Amino acid sequence: MARGSLLANAMDSLLGDLRFAIRTLRKSPGFTLVAVLTLALGIGANTAIYSLIHRLLFDPVPFVDTRGLVSLWQVGPRGNDHNEYTVADFRSVQEEAHSFEQLAAHTGWSANLTGAGEAPEREHGFLVTANWFETLGLRPLLGRTFTAGEDVPGHDAVLVLSYGVWQRRYGADSTIVGRSVAVNGIPRTVVGVMPPGVRYPAPADVWAPLPLTPARLANRQSHYLLVTGRLRPGVRLEAAQTEIAGIAARLAADYPATNTGWRANVRPFVRDSTRDFAPILLVLFAAVGFVLLIACANVANLMVARGTARGREVAIRAALGASRGRLVRQLQTESLVLGLLGGALGVAGAVWVVGVLVAMVPAQQKTWMLGLDRVHVDGPVLGFALAVSALTALLFGLVPAVRASRSDLAGSLQGGRASSGRDRHRLRRALVGAEMALALVLLVGAGLMVRTARFLAARGLGLETERAAVTSLQLPARKYRDAAARAWYARLEERLRALPGVTAVGLASLVPLCQCNSTSGFTIVGAPPFRPGEEPEADWRVVTPGYFAALGMRVVRGRGVLATDDSAAPRVIVVTQTLARRWLGGEDVLGRRLLVSGDSVPSEIVGVLADVRHDGPAREAPPEMYQAFAQQPQTEMTVVARAAGDPASLLPAMRAAVQELDPEQPVYDQATMRTVAAAVVGPQRFVLRLLTAMAMLALALAAVGIYGVISHLVAERTREIGIRVALGGDPSSVAALVMRQGMAPALWGLAAGLLAAAGLTSLMKHLLVGVHPIDPATYLAVAVLLFTVAALACLAPARRAAKVDPAVALRSE
Repeated sequence: MARGSLLANAMDSLLGDLRFAIRTLRKSPGFTLVAVLTLALGIGANTAIYSLIHRLLFDPVPFVDTRGLVSLWQVGPRGNDHNEYTVADFRSVQEEAHSFEQLAAHTGWSANLTGAGEAPEREHGFLVTANWFETLGLRPLLGRTFTAGEDVPGHDAVLVLSYGVWQRRYGADSTIVGRSVAVNGIPRTVVGVMPPGVRYPAPADVWAPLPLTPARLANRQSHYLLVTGRLRPGVRLEAAQTEIAGIAARLAADYPATNTGWRANVRPFVRDSTRDFAPILLVLFAAVGFVLLIACANVANLMVARGTARGREVAIRAALGASRGRLVRQLQTESLVLGLLGGALGVAGAVWVVGVLVAMVPAQQKTWMLGLDRVHVDGPVLGFALAVSALTALLFGLVPAVRASRSDLAGSLQGGRASSGRDRHRLRRALVGAEMALALVLLVGAGLMVRTARFLAARGLGLETERAAVTSLQLPARKYRDAAARAWYARLEERLRALPGVTAVGLASLVPLCQCNSTSGFTIVGAPPFRPGEEPEADWRVVTPGYFAALGMRVVRGRGVLATDDSAAPRVIVVTQTLARRWLGGEDVLGRRLLVSGDSVPSEIVGVLADVRHDGPAREAPPEMYQAFAQQPQTEMTVVARAAGDPASLLPAMRAAVQELDPEQPVYDQATMRTVAAAVVGPQRFVLRLLTAMAMLALALAAVGIYGVISHLVAERTREIGIRVALGGDPSSVAALVMRQGMAPALWGLAAGLLAAAGLTSLMKHLLVGVHPIDPATYLAVAVLLFTVAALACLAPARRAAKVDPAVALRSE
């Protein structure tokens, strides 16, 4: 009973504090509004960014059981630690490793769905080992997944559909399981349908078994399998890494021609899946954290100023018996109310901001960012916002509350100041200095991103993206073999050249900026052989004669691919400047011959192409080699058409031209190259925009903080300033005094900020290109900007102090 009574008394006391806090805040609507809005900005920004982090980093694949799930990669001789496995190496690991319950693999696959009375569609498909669904813990909505033996050639004509394809193409027909559908011209039996939202790997539409043919099982050169494993209970990641490293070393010893220099690593599945954008989100989260700290400093300054005005009230309550702890609790309750009000308003704003942030992500990137479609302000995010609101209240409210509770009782009751003016001003100046330091760090980060953006714009890609349109397609291999594929694509090029406004047409197996790649090794005819593990490797494409002109790529020596480079002519190849410089001495390479892996005869170098940044301006130009399509026909190609006007207008006509030649042939990835390029530089632009917005907000808050402190200081010292002037003080010296008092905390804040920025911007080095994290020009420009803003914020109060009328000032006291 006594415990219940104590609890009831505590609740009554708390409710009383809340009612009193609300009444007190209602009496000061201006203060309350400014404080709540300031907190809402900081809390809302943090809530919005956390909503992205929660889904994209912590919960990207809720449909996958990620406990004990790991990703396995091969490490190349040149240090690339995310190389896919070869089929033969994967099978060796699968047979020898004991740290895993299951090891599965998958690879990309273009799936053309035809028939069913529907228009042909190209779906994002994946070929997977029979145990892949079981390894990831994925269960179907209808039917089943693959069973043992269905990855054996001749038994692999089965298919699993995504929920979206089942709904869109087959009308959610529950009898789809067991039916035959045509995929790439081959009938396959649908055995299952996955639940809604399951599109892993993003953006999977269909899955089929990976046929493990004898040729694939013997291949230790072609790296294209992505391997996923599930650790046995009790096995640690480090133990699995040691075992996999030992297997890789054994393979290198047994197969020196293909595996020398190759190692392996094991990574946690979720962390590895989010490695591309985790650093970006963490940088942004740190930035919004700085904004929140600046907001807290501003509100704390307001609370200190308000505590001065409430000194008499606090003293009276203490005289009536309120303990110091009771006073601190009451003042902290007011801070908590402000924090919760700011949090509620911030969450409302975050709901809108989250939609804006998702919309800012380029469409091409949305397809592979797992969890982006589920980003919203939900329960966990609201819990985060509530925790931040409470912590914020503690941050900005505790010190002012403790200082207010130390009021000079006698002085306050007699009408004097409630606390030491010197200590109070020292605290407020320290808060201003902290604001300046935090604002400087944010501005430096934004400045470095601006420098990066300028460098990338000036660096370029080595091609012209403004007037080019692209359309990809894959011909069914059973229907279009070598000669048939050559003839079909030749007819397509002819039709596209005849379109109004088309100035050039070409085809390539892969185009720049597609975020995809194909590499091949080669040997140099007549040169000493390379040592095992040091063989050269370059990006490899096949192109038609008009391709270089269609993308504005420049041949600097020799020639490009010509129409005469057909199947009857000698093999030719065009290399880039980087390849020529790295392995051929850089000069006089025309006429030399390369034997590309898989070819039976060498190809003569007939041209050198200016470097192209295939992966975007942020990356160095890779070595590349281009062979003639007529001599190396492929079924999967991308058509590039250059327009005299808007390239987007060509896209419908390109689709129609394909359909006219083959009504069952779908197209995919239709876009302008300008759109494709925007997606590649999207992460830098995304970070730049957000960091700039946060930096400007921090700058504004810091300026307001300085102005508020100096204005309040002038108001408190009006009588002192009046006496100075009455005794002959020069107004200009008074203004200079106020300026010095205002600029002092700003200057030490700048100094502290420069030191902090030097340490923190190193976390951004992976986002910076062409600029060092400690860039003197950026640091100096930001310091000058903040110094100027601080000086302007102090100027108005200083001028007001210089104009104080001594008679008015003395009468007011």
